[in-house]
Formats: sequence, structure tokens, C-alpha cells
Amino acid sequence: MDIIFRKDNSKVWELKDEYKGVINKALVHYKGVFYLVSENTALGETLIFYATPTGDVKNYCEVGGGKALTLDDVLNSFKVHLYENLYQHLS
Repeated sequence: MDIIFRKDNSKVWELKDEYKGVINKALVHYKGVFYLVSENTALGETLIFYATPTGDVKNYCEVGGGKALTLDDVLNSFKVHLYENLYQHLS
């Protein structure tokens, strides 16, 4: 697994302009496929999505991750958190 880029601390806002948390994300290349790993601290979850080589999400059907996980948790154990082979038709 290669981490192509990582961006931390993009602010999350709600409709009333209240600061709620941050989005941390990383573009990962794993077994010939690109994935965007996105942590939302306001929701307390980190999800994995199929992505383009430039980091754009190809499909918002999550293909890994979950609640109570940080970006570092997922990056440190990427294979464990990826729903491998379940959604290959979406890539």
C-alpha cells in the first residue's frame, strides 16, 4: 500500500456556522486500485471510497472503514479495514 497524499484538518461546519470537527483524508494506492480514505471527526468515523488517481471519489458507496476509527487506524491496517472483493464492480 502506498499513500499518495494526505491532507489533515479541513474544517467541518453545520448549517448554523458552528465548528464541529475536521476532515482528514488520504489517497491510497493498493493492489492497482486508488482509494480515498476520509476521516470525519464530527461523526467519529473513517470511510474508504474508490477514487481516481487524482483523489476524486468515483463512487460514494463505502468500500471499507467504519465508526470509531481514525485515519491513522485505517492507514496502519488498511487491508483489515477494506471490504476486499465485495464491491469490485463499483471501481
